[in-house]
Amino acid sequence: MYELLMLILTALLPGVEARGAIPLGFVMGLNPYLVLIASYIASSLPSIPIILLLEKIEPYLRKYRFISRIYDKFLDKVREKAESVKNHKYVYLALSAYVAVPLPLTGVWTGSFIAYILGLEPRKSIISVFIGNLVASIIVFITVYGVSLLL
Repeated sequence: MYELLMLILTALLPGVEARGAIPLGFVMGLNPYLVLIASYIASSLPSIPIILLLEKIEPYLRKYRFISRIYDKFLDKVREKAESVKNHKYVYLALSAYVAVPLPLTGVWTGSFIAYILGLEPRKSIISVFIGNLVASIIVFITVYGVSLLL
């Protein structure tokens, strides 16, 4: 049970997400399908409060100068990444594709912040992020466990 909790907590971490949780589950010897499902669900969940609630939470983050500066630096980096999604004809597909790339800083957290910054429709954004994260999770799963487990 401790291992599963560690897997879920790892999947929730920004920048780590399922990309780090799936290899961790492999190393811990957990059931591969449990690893895939738990990592995917846990790593997808932060998109919901980020996309739906960040606008309400942001004023509280701005109350503290230190936190505000860190937040602004992070948003500056996200704005740079948002350029690759912003002008795309199929913006929600582009958002899914961005999240699907299994590299650091292209995951759920960054994709959700991109959706927030661009003012995209929340429901479509959450679905796009979930789809992108599913693709990324499957890519990492196949890389770590091999194709044979999917057959």
